[in-house]
Amino acid sequence: MKVIESIFYFVTPLLIIKLRQCSNKFGFVSPILLCYLVGIILGNQQVIPVDRQLALSLSEVAIPIAIPLILFSTDLKSWLKLAPKTVLSFVLVAISAIVSAVLAGLLFSWVAEYWRISGMLVGVYTGGTPNLMAIGMGLKVKEETLILTNTADAIMGGLYFLFLVTGAQWLIGKVLPDFSSAVSEPALAATEEEQTSKRALTFAIVLSILNVGISVGFSLLLTGKLEVSIIMLALTTLGVAASFHPKVRNIKGTYDAGQYFILVFSLALGTNINFREMFVSSSAVFLYTAFVMITAIVIHLILAWIFRIDTDTMLITSTAGIFGPAFIGPVAERLNNREVIVPGLTCGLVGYAIGNYLGFAVAWFLMPR
Repeated sequence: MKVIESIFYFVTPLLIIKLRQCSNKFGFVSPILLCYLVGIILGNQQVIPVDRQLALSLSEVAIPIAIPLILFSTDLKSWLKLAPKTVLSFVLVAISAIVSAVLAGLLFSWVAEYWRISGMLVGVYTGGTPNLMAIGMGLKVKEETLILTNTADAIMGGLYFLFLVTGAQWLIGKVLPDFSSAVSEPALAATEEEQTSKRALTFAIVLSILNVGISVGFSLLLTGKLEVSIIMLALTTLGVAASFHPKVRNIKGTYDAGQYFILVFSLALGTNINFREMFVSSSAVFLYTAFVMITAIVIHLILAWIFRIDTDTMLITSTAGIFGPAFIGPVAERLNNREVIVPGLTCGLVGYAIGNYLGFAVAWFLMPR
């Protein structure tokens, strides 16, 4: 049964990805949210027996493997070569996320695990869902809180994305200056030497697993135990370090492979969630998440106005911070501006690299003494 269950956890995410590709009905729903829902339904039914310990073990393994894979395609050098306003705007995105999360921690300290939620939200609003997961695991947040935070982020993110692809450019354009064309922008981790073979991707996965082993060893050497927060920060550092090697950075498919392991994590974790308990505390977490996201966007807009950042750059860097690289294309298309695609993708990948550091820092700052 354990073998069959393990196969289920690794095959189902692939089926969900295929389903979203084939059916427009599911195209607007986050695959992570779908995996959570399938896991929650499976974990709360009484017909098929579920080994929750096996699911928990798989979820604890999936995230550490995913983090380096996602970071391998980061190109920090290219990011530093972007137009100064682009770099500045993304730095302001990070500052806005930190300020809003700290404010939420001070205003909503009555919410259970508030300091952990703030840390996760800084991670997701500077990087993405992998950062939220990694920080949540590192801070040992309750499974219910982890899923509620991610679900609230998905709902709020959906509303913000709707705004981005409808009236955002027109409305923000009333406040910020218009976009001015750049002479050139650096390419995003793409050369004629791109590795396209399955062998190269297999090597990347093996390298990611090796990074996990090194991070675990570092934690044991430093503390004598498996300290998840140290493991996650070590994984982030190793993943970024590996990205400086062109042969690692140019392997195609590492980002998608990392996202796949995130889906495995989401599905397995969902089976350990008590459906009734989850909805008892949902309103507080939703309110907390909504406050952090809306406040971060407003602060970023104000700072962009102060520093005279143009409309398109503000919106694309906001997209990179709030959503990560996956949403850059659709937003750039709506802006009718292909020049912001590469900067947006680069900022999104850099966000993955810094999100864990910032998230843990904010959580530890707010942690009750």
